[in-house]
Amino acid sequence: MTGKSDSDERYPDLTPRLGRLYAAVWEMTQPDQGPEVLDQVVALLKALDLPFRSCVLYLASSREGGAAVRYRELAVGTGWSELPEGADHARLVGVWRRGVAAVESLRAEGPSDHPLEQALHHPVASLLEVPFSHGVLGLYAAEPGAFAERHVEPVGQIALGLSALHHRLQDLDRLMAKERQLRHVQRLQLAGQLAVEVAHEINNPLTVVIGECDLLLEGNLDPLLRESVTAIGKAALQVQAVSNRLLEFVRGHRAEKEWLNLNRLVDDALGLLRRMLRKEGIDLQEELAHNLPWTQAHAGQLQQVVLNLVQNSRDALRGHRLQGIIKVRTVQRQGHVALEVEDNGPGIPERIRERIFEPFFTTKEGGKGTGLGLSVCAGIAREHGGELRIEPRVLGTCMVLELPIRQEGRTTTN
Repeated sequence: MTGKSDSDERYPDLTPRLGRLYAAVWEMTQPDQGPEVLDQVVALLKALDLPFRSCVLYLASSREGGAAVRYRELAVGTGWSELPEGADHARLVGVWRRGVAAVESLRAEGPSDHPLEQALHHPVASLLEVPFSHGVLGLYAAEPGAFAERHVEPVGQIALGLSALHHRLQDLDRLMAKERQLRHVQRLQLAGQLAVEVAHEINNPLTVVIGECDLLLEGNLDPLLRESVTAIGKAALQVQAVSNRLLEFVRGHRAEKEWLNLNRLVDDALGLLRRMLRKEGIDLQEELAHNLPWTQAHAGQLQQVVLNLVQNSRDALRGHRLQGIIKVRTVQRQGHVALEVEDNGPGIPERIRERIFEPFFTTKEGGKGTGLGLSVCAGIAREHGGELRIEPRVLGTCMVLELPIRQEGRTTTN
């Protein structure tokens, strides 16, 4: 046995040409090199001396209730189009799902109103459609009987090159995505280094401001002036606390937890956003539970979660409704205290719900989000022995942060 197929004997140049095609596929370094490989596919088909008038590449993908099919005519330079439901769609999906080539003569002679002719802009009397892993390669001729069963094998070998091309393009897309993430991480590392330097520079003058305020408050000041100096001192202490949290975060210091009043923390965090939300026409509603047990946590990290969740709701409401509503609730249930942030925005599509806590995943436009906010918040929840999750809603989105109630906190309430 020689191991040679019929196509090797009929088309002796096919095997080395196929080798060059596969080499071109695996030597690709950019997705935009795909059209060059498709040109080689067309050249290979022409080398088989088949009388096809058009060559069409179909890509199929399963979806609920059927399959989606995109197509482009090779050697013409057209882009991708969606194949509408109909006879052609059903036939091509059948060829792809069964994995069996179709060789047909559509008519013997005379004009035809076949949909293929309208799409390809020339008479179609016969077709050869060969499946591969992700679609179908179709050849169409104006002459009846242009294709026979003997053509299926060589065209099928060429179609296998399209499978390789599809997998290579997927690999390149994943590689480029990882490279983008790596560059993003590098930028964040640089931003972290700059943040440390900025925090140090901020802390030095803040120490002076706080110290001077303390000295002034020791003297006899006019009540109105005393109130102003006190406000300046408190504001400086808040900025210093933010700066210190930034340093802790960048340096990776383990946060020290303390017993805290969740309602008070939430109210303080919302105080930073009320004016901005009111200016944007968003109604911020607070529903804080009475007698909520205290919880052991890191105040700065929990405040970061509150701010992030409310900011996400604010972003979702922009341009969506005339009257946006954000509800912030605290509740106690089943050994946990919980924070709920709910909005009446467009909601989160089902297809991406499982991905929103992934690092670097974002639905925001380029340059408007890092894709780290919810990932970091979920990490903070886990560090506190809790959970951050989405609760289903008919309208809008509800994010829930649950924190465990320690035994010591059960007797201490708000």
